Amino acid sequence: MKYASIIAIAAFLFVGCTPSPESDLDKKKEELTKAEASLDSINKVIAGLKAEIEELDTNVRTKTFPVMVEEIQKGAFKNPFQIQGLVESNQNVMVSPEVPANVVKIHVREGHRVSKGQLIASLDGSVASAQISELENALTLAETNYKKQERLWNQKIGSEMQYLQAKNSYENLQKSLQTARTQLGKYSLRAPISGTVDAIMANPGELVGGMTSGPVARIVNLKDIKIKANVSEKYIGQIKVGQEVQVEYPSIGLKTKEKVVAISNVIDVNNRTFVVYVKPTQNLGQMKPNLLAMITAYDFVDEDAISVPTKLVRRFGENSFVFVVQEKGEKKIVERRVIEIEKQFPSQTIIKSGLEPGDILITEGVNSVIAGDEVKIIKPETATE
Repeated sequence: MKYASIIAIAAFLFVGCTPSPESDLDKKKEELTKAEASLDSINKVIAGLKAEIEELDTNVRTKTFPVMVEEIQKGAFKNPFQIQGLVESNQNVMVSPEVPANVVKIHVREGHRVSKGQLIASLDGSVASAQISELENALTLAETNYKKQERLWNQKIGSEMQYLQAKNSYENLQKSLQTARTQLGKYSLRAPISGTVDAIMANPGELVGGMTSGPVARIVNLKDIKIKANVSEKYIGQIKVGQEVQVEYPSIGLKTKEKVVAISNVIDVNNRTFVVYVKPTQNLGQMKPNLLAMITAYDFVDEDAISVPTKLVRRFGENSFVFVVQEKGEKKIVERRVIEIEKQFPSQTIIKSGLEPGDILITEGVNSVIAGDEVKIIKPETATE
């Protein structure tokens, strides 16, 4: 309708260009300018109509379009997803004394391997030692008195009360001395586990073990470490014990392949996640508690899949399709191939039916062609020239 209006206007202007005896030169020039403008509009309409006809009529599209293609093949497909975890250790302990005291000597350094029970630090136990000396002297006197009263009692000399008092005093001092010696042992700070000294946190002369003081050292056993990660509940059933995952430690630039060793049976009601544990087995010397670990797992695995880039999949009504190339004699013609989708992801689409190994899929230039077009297949290096 718009084309008819433009043509009518042009015709009117052409009629208006009929010479009139009264017209002067300026009027003729003005009419000529209007006629030329109308002619330009008509030419644009004609060009637009030709383009639309060429788009709709495949017999008119005689141009050969350059495209890049890829041969369809079957192969293993894994769709990855990533979760964040932290390295943890069940044997990551702070070594602190049971009694407040000043540090006399540190017997280890950071990085030292220590065994359970090995001496870590000596604390000032002079008060306890003095108490033991006093108790030992009192015990010697009590023992002498007890033995004397025992001999007299055996000879029926003296009272039973004197004998029992001497015996009770002697036994009580024995127990007190044993307690004092145990207390003195607390001033020798020993490793509660075997492992590596990760940090020394006190210096000789500092008070440790008090309400306002800290521990002396931290010992970590790196043979007993794991990665703990909270995983969204939507991945339930997608991660299994024994499944291989890729683990990346960004801080130390390390990538390894490990296995899932445990999965929790409870979903956290606060964040709707469950816990997955991965056991590191490589480069343990570089591991540290609370080290960030990025775990890559897979929520879909097909060892014999046909997949295409999702960006190449088109929709027409209720059908999905891709463009493939078919050879017709010496020509290569575009065909619209309807496909059935098994699973679709942001980057790749798994094809259930419609494509077979050996089909030629158009990967580049797909937006410039329609079904029935003749194409010329070019290689990537040709396209960049």
